[in-house]
Amino acid sequence: MGEWDEVMDVVKRAVAAVEARAGRVSLVLKADIRPGVTDGLTSKVETVERYLAGGQQTS
Repeated sequence: MGEWDEVMDVVKRAVAAVEARAGRVSLVLKADIRPGVTDGLTSKVETVERYLAGGQQTS
């Protein structure tokens, strides 16, 4: 995880690295930005792991 500008810099460098070896780069980004929510990705992973382990899924 990182700040917006840091994350976008990583994306930009990754695209440049692929572009150097390929004539075409396809990139899809999706963001779920919600004020007041921190560490949402970790929470989602924990929910999936709990579900896979047979526990109850919570909202």
